[in-house]
Amino acid sequence: MTIGEALKETRKNLGLSQTEMAYPILTKSYYSKIERGIHEINASDLIKILEMHDIDISEFLTKCGVKDNRIDKEYWGEQLSRAYYDQDLNKVKELELEIPNIKTDNYTKDLLKSMIILNKANLKGSIDTLPNEIKKHVKSLIFKAENWNKENLSLFSISLPLWSDQEMKPIVTSLLKKYINIENFPREMQILVSSIMVNYLSLLIRSSSQNLDLVEDIFILLDNLSVKPLNCFGKIMKNFYRAYFQGDEKKIQDILDFFTNNNMNKISEILRVSI
Repeated sequence: MTIGEALKETRKNLGLSQTEMAYPILTKSYYSKIERGIHEINASDLIKILEMHDIDISEFLTKCGVKDNRIDKEYWGEQLSRAYYDQDLNKVKELELEIPNIKTDNYTKDLLKSMIILNKANLKGSIDTLPNEIKKHVKSLIFKAENWNKENLSLFSISLPLWSDQEMKPIVTSLLKKYINIENFPREMQILVSSIMVNYLSLLIRSSSQNLDLVEDIFILLDNLSVKPLNCFGKIMKNFYRAYFQGDEKKIQDILDFFTNNNMNKISEILRVSI
């Protein structure tokens, strides 16, 4: 049974329409073609759809006879992001123990281990006190690959506090040039690049940096994100930081209230502290 056939069977068992099964992760049109075997589904979107409907991932993969190593890595990454958002240090430690079981190359495992180290340090508030050898290792890992993939971008995004203004600026400048037409890049890359830009803006504010040359270019990039539900956060954060730099306290408060009123108190609390 193919993944598309398994999705169709599972959807019918749940009594869902194609729109109910896939939205807001995929459009009905695209999802329909996956069920019919015309398009493939990437690992991240598959995991999100399965989790959205509380479908056991292992059972689903067994049903369609698929053992895709990317699923393990994608699922692990999703769990790490969720644990960090939930401020769940114990879950991060559990995920650290799973790294040896992820079937990927040693370089990628090293990237994942570094993500764990930085996430634990961020949750403990101790990232500034990491040993210099760890900081150097993280930086060297990021630049080891000629072409940055999702793992490199993810690691860079959470490692920003390790870099000086002088180190970060050329990297961010390079990313702004590469992703100038960001709306044409895959959804996952849009999310990762916008996350880097949002984290960079946050760091500029927290460090009271005067190096604000790239701020307007970052706002333009975030403006150009494709109009998709998963890009909403990047666009909202663009409005938040633009309001901050313009001194618009009412708009800042409106955005903080929006997060609070929609049960996203942790985001609101983090933003209040950051400014």
